[in-house]
Order: sequence, then C-alpha cells, then structure tokens
Amino acid sequence: MRIPEETIAEIRRATDIIEYIGMFVKLKKRGKNYIGLCPFHSEKTPSFNVSADKGMYYCFGCHRGGDVIKFVMEWEKASYVEAIEILAERAGIPVQRINEGFQPASETETLYSICSLAARFFYRSLNSEEGKFALDYFRSRGFSDKTITTFGLGYSPRGWGALLQHAEQEGVKPETLEKVGLIRRRDDGTPYDTFRGRAMFPIFSPSGRVVAFGARKLYDDDPLGKYINSSETAIYQKSKILYGLSQAKEAIRERDSVALVEGYADLISVYQSGTRNVVASSGTALTSEQIQLISRYTKSIILVYDADAAGTAAMMRGVDLILEGGLDVRIIQLPEGEDPDSFVRKNGGGAFEELLKKAATFVDFKAAAFLREGKFESPEGRAEAVRALVQTIAVVKDPLKRSFFIKDVAEKYRLYESTLYSELEKYLSKVPDHFRSSFVPSSVPQMEESIEAKAAPNEIPYDERELLDVALEDPDVMVPFIFTYLQPSELTHSGASEVARLLVEEFDEKGSVDVNQLLSKASSDVVRQLIADVTFSPHQLGSRWEEVGARLNDERIWEQASGVIKRLKTKMLQKEREENQRQLKDASLKGENPLPFFERDKEILQKLKELGKLQFSRAPKE
Repeated sequence: MRIPEETIAEIRRATDIIEYIGMFVKLKKRGKNYIGLCPFHSEKTPSFNVSADKGMYYCFGCHRGGDVIKFVMEWEKASYVEAIEILAERAGIPVQRINEGFQPASETETLYSICSLAARFFYRSLNSEEGKFALDYFRSRGFSDKTITTFGLGYSPRGWGALLQHAEQEGVKPETLEKVGLIRRRDDGTPYDTFRGRAMFPIFSPSGRVVAFGARKLYDDDPLGKYINSSETAIYQKSKILYGLSQAKEAIRERDSVALVEGYADLISVYQSGTRNVVASSGTALTSEQIQLISRYTKSIILVYDADAAGTAAMMRGVDLILEGGLDVRIIQLPEGEDPDSFVRKNGGGAFEELLKKAATFVDFKAAAFLREGKFESPEGRAEAVRALVQTIAVVKDPLKRSFFIKDVAEKYRLYESTLYSELEKYLSKVPDHFRSSFVPSSVPQMEESIEAKAAPNEIPYDERELLDVALEDPDVMVPFIFTYLQPSELTHSGASEVARLLVEEFDEKGSVDVNQLLSKASSDVVRQLIADVTFSPHQLGSRWEEVGARLNDERIWEQASGVIKRLKTKMLQKEREENQRQLKDASLKGENPLPFFERDKEILQKLKELGKLQFSRAPKE
C-alpha cells in the first residue's frame, strides 16, 4: 500500500510551510525568506531559513533541510507515511492508499499495523462479558470513559489464544505476532498469547502509533509480576520511549515544562486531573535517550517520584542525568506514603498544580535528602554533602547557571564562594571535553546520517557545487542550458552527480523542475540535505544582498553558468591529458609504439583550444 503522489502534492500545496514551522519556531522575515533559531541544534545566532517560494527549510549550522514533510519527520520523529498523515489530518485531506501487489509493506510498517490491530482488539474486549472485570478495575481507579478512550486502555482475555485466533482471522500469521512480543511459544513450539487476563496499557510512539504494551495483573492466580511489559522489538526500545508523550506533547510545548512520573496509573490520574504536560518513565530508570526525547519539546523537567528511599535514590540519579543533558530540573517531594496517583485522587488536580509551582531546585532537594540521612551532624558529613552538591553543579553546562548555584550553596552553608569554586574546578577538570559536549540538547537526536550530511556539502569540489547553485537558482532555464554541455555522470562527487541526474530527469519528464520532487526522489538523507543546502546556497550573493531579497541578475547567472561549464570541461580534459601522458610514458619504457598517445595528446590540446574560444548559446542545442 502506498499514498498516491497526487495526494502528497495536494497536501504540500495545502500546507503553508511558514505557518506550520512557525508553530514551533519563532520566525522573522528577512528578505524573501524567514529566519529563526534552529530547532534541531543549540545556537544563539539564527541560521535556520524557511522559504515560502520553494516550500523548503534549511539550517546553515547543522545542515538539516527539506520540505514540510521532512520537517514533520524530524520534529515528530515520524516515518514518511506518518508525516504525510499528520499534515493530511491538519489540512482535512483524506488519505487513501493504493494497492501495489509487487511492493509489500515494509517490515516496520507491518509491525506497527500488528500493534494497532492488537490494541483495537484489547480495547473492544473491555465490552465483552469477561472484559467487564477489567473495565470495573479501571473505573475503580477513577478513570473516566473519556480517559480510557484517550489512552486506548483495554483487556486481554484469559484464554491462551484469544488474540492469536483473532489475528489469524485477519490474515496475520503467528510469526508476525511473535516479532512484536504478542505471542510466545511453549517448548514444543505451540504459540500462545503473551498477555492473558490482564488490563492493557498501549504504549505509543511520540507521533501516536502503538509500539508496545504494558499489562497489569488482575487475577490473584496470575503467577507473573504485577506489571509485565512488551519485550524490545524493531519498533520499541524502552529506553527511548516515554509513556503518555503522544497525548502530552502539545501541552508540554505550551507550558514549556514537563512533569515526569513513574508509572502508567500515575500518569493517567495526573493527566485526567488537568495537568496534561506529564509523561512517565514506565517504571524504568530514567535514560539519556529519554531526556534527549524530552528536549525536543522543552528544556524544563519537574521530577515527581514516590517519597520513599527507592524514589529518592531514583531522583538522585535522574537529576545528574538531566543536568548532564543540558536541561533544567526541579523536584516535587510528595507526602510520605503517597504517589502521584493516590495524591491527585485524594487531593485533586489543583493541589497537584500547587506542588508543581513549589518544586524545589536540585540543590534544595539533595540538601534535604542529606539532612534526612544525618550528613550534617558532623563536620566530615557536612563536607561530604557539600562536595556532592558541588559535584552535581559541575555537570551543569551553562557557566552562568553554575555560578548562581554556587552562590546559593555558599549562602546556605555560610561558605566562601572561592572555596566552592576551587572544589568546582576539580570536578570540571575531571569531565572530559568530549563527554561534556556529547549531549547538546536539540529537537531531534544527533544521528549518524546527520553527521554525514553535515560534512557532505563541504566535500563537493567548488566548481561542481557552483554548478548546482546556478542550476537550482533558475532550474527551468539553467538545467537545459547546462546539461547540453555536461553530463551528470561527468561530475566527480557522487552526491552532486545524483542531484544533476535528478534535475535532468525531472526536466525531461515535466519540462520544469520542482525541488520538492527532487527531495522525494533522492536516494538518501545525505543527498536530500545536499539539495536543501544548495537551494539555500549562501555562495551566490553577499549576506547584505540576501537581506533585501536580491538574486543573481539575468546576465550574471548566464555568465556564471558559462564560466563553471568551461572550468569543469577544462579540468576534465586536463585530467584526460595527464592520464594520456602517463600511458605515453609507460609505452616508451616498454618499447611500445607511442604514436597513438601523441595523436591523442594533439586531440586533447585542440579541444582545450576550442573550449577557450567557445561562445555559449543561451538556447539549448537541438
């Protein structure tokens, strides 16, 4: 199944790229483009450009770029199809996929589909006679019908093959269910449902696709743990997922902060009480990948954990990890014996919001924990506690913030700031530079392909880069002119050669060039980002001219195109001559006839002479 190209084109036309990206990036008009701070890497000077005319964005800092579909993929961490569906829903355009028998769905798409099928089955099972027991359980937790629907809560029947049988009726083989952990096998190979007789909590990707499940014990005779979760699969790595993020992300952006709780029920109760900017680590220890995921939406985290020893220890570890990630962190200390779920059920959403407002700094939180442990009852203990506070301050990336935290500790314990700075320097010198800079908060993870893409534009020979600059400045005119004299295969850089080939193919097919179509046909993200980089090329004009929306005048663009064609053709002939002279030398050493090489040398020299005199015609040759 695929989405027709005409539908994709309609979605692009219906989406104002300035308006859409402007929801996430503060854009300011400059000349013909809009600029802002890049959402994909940390920067102080705007290098992120958006062009309404071209329907593209590009960052000259991190070299990410593309059309509005690519932006959604990067921002939402969505697949290509997901991004199209997100934009289609916003534009009110129905998306119908067409069958292609020869093109099966990708493995990833198949796994997503299976998880979605299972989630619908579990949800519908709540309304069965057996499922009423699970529905009563959810209602006993105070979950409303709307909340149950919002989070897709469900029930897995107690039978050994209820889901298995349903899936087979839908044409799904047991082997496929096994790939997402929905079935297991006995020693004799017989398949059976993994989750039986349990309340089901679908786990969603940030873009809203089901990727896994959490299952809560309901029956006393169930021998397994209170909660069991899906095993990791190709679409689910628990260290990279936050429960509830799909439902909470808009509120997180709006409030520019996120409350982080521990379990499914904690999150759902807090969300239902009115605090929508909440996510859960799903009972796992907080990971750097999860922090990186949060950094796409906000730089401010409020930790909310149980007020027991285990909860305090988890927060201690989480605080350091968050600070290492370059984010701000505050902590809520719940009353003894309470968790977020019980607190909001007992006190209401308003009381929880008050706790958020009074969240403590990590300095106050750690100091209170050390006080409870009796660390401040002796000089040795006080020194150990203060050193621990300074050690945590050392991982704060912002020097100004570090100085304020040092001042806070100095005032709190009546110490000289100079003494604390001396201690701070010890810890700063122990943190390797490569580690301290390895986690720069950004809107998307730093992937290997992005590193390649960043380097790729700079590796292109200058003349080949200039050729693409001119071709994309006015492609409908320049493509037929340039590639009358040059073949895409003559370009030495593989990326430049592919872009040139795509330009020619697009022009030959349609008589014009749509840059967005080039992006969709490119073979890799490296080539797509090269297209975006060249489209927003800073080499054509000085920055002052760019600010007023100037472009190459008609005469100069022809001169530039003619010049770069001559230089490239000259280099090719010179390289050919060098190779011919090498062969001539080899032939002489071997006693072979050198005459053919002398003749070839004369031909090449004649071509160079003719090239020097060549006057280019603006009309392509027939």
